[in-house]
Amino acid sequence: MEKFLAKFNHSQASSSTNGNPSSLIDDLNLDSLEADPGKRVPIAYYNNPRIKDEVRKHYIQKGLCQPKMDSYPPTKIGKRVRQFCKIWFEGSYSKWLEYSVEKDSVYCLCCYLFKDDFCLGSTSEFYTKTGFRSWNRALERFRKHVGDVNSIHNKCFNKMLDLSNHHQSIQVVIDKHSQKVNHRA
Repeated sequence: MEKFLAKFNHSQASSSTNGNPSSLIDDLNLDSLEADPGKRVPIAYYNNPRIKDEVRKHYIQKGLCQPKMDSYPPTKIGKRVRQFCKIWFEGSYSKWLEYSVEKDSVYCLCCYLFKDDFCLGSTSEFYTKTGFRSWNRALERFRKHVGDVNSIHNKCFNKMLDLSNHHQSIQVVIDKHSQKVNHRA
């Protein structure tokens, strides 16, 4: 696997690829991928499907970025001061919600990984690129983001579950089938 992966400096990527994501096609070092969702290179910048799948698997295996801090930075919204609440990492949001310490914003892991498979353009980049931080309406917006059963978020979430279940992965099925064929011969 290492022969397919080359060292890549992601800090250079964000400045050098603003208008040209194709320059990242074959460059990847899994150890250099940012854990903080506010610092990640957009998944669309990985045009090579094999590299994109490796990035997706890496983030799924690494797990959600959910730093449990004693307090989060306060933000003045109108006349009130609001902030992120760590209790949002529990319950129905616990399987997709991520927090960026760098940007004091939340992101959606499954939408970051798969949204581009379902829609093109900059449709609702709050949870994938720019981050969401309107803490006064967070729960309402989280529910709206998740949407109904056929929402983009739920489709992305299901794709993430499928990829995370390695027993269902195509490569595992092919390998098992190959082993059966080899044992018969």
